Amino acid sequence: MLLTLIDIIKAILLVGLPVGAFSFLMTYFSYQKGYLSTDVEIQEAFKKKNNIETTLSRKNKKELVFLHSKWITFGGGFYGLIALLTFIIIELLQILNFWLGITSWQDVIALISVDTVIAMIIDSIMNMIKAGIWFTYWPTQLNTDHYLAWILIAYIGYRLGGKYAKHYSIARKLNNDNT
Repeated sequence: MLLTLIDIIKAILLVGLPVGAFSFLMTYFSYQKGYLSTDVEIQEAFKKKNNIETTLSRKNKKELVFLHSKWITFGGGFYGLIALLTFIIIELLQILNFWLGITSWQDVIALISVDTVIAMIIDSIMNMIKAGIWFTYWPTQLNTDHYLAWILIAYIGYRLGGKYAKHYSIARKLNNDNT
């Protein structure tokens, strides 16, 4: 099937913009927290054998804030960002479905049981596995014949978000230095 303009617009709105915004936030806060230097391109920060000044690594994972730590847990870079975003979306959808499914006080009281806590832990582990293999999760969720185009658009959003975060961080730093 041919990729149409409607398909591209749909992919940009549903994947490109959210991934780009999330990439911007994660990268921007990496610069602000000092995990990354603005001398480093985001795609270089996660390479295994580099001598680049970055604390975004498994070695420093315990010093990172929660979301950055999870980003590293999933491997960092584009793959890790999509896995983290997938995990957040799956968890939020489960929470939303739970709260929408409450019909009585018994449902809320049932949360206190040991069985429920164990089930939540198992669900969370399963969600991490689904997020880790996001490339198999999303084709079942997205209604498209052009999944590879959606991945390409997500990657472009990731790169643009990271690049804009770097430029924005540099501009803010220059602005703060001039005042």
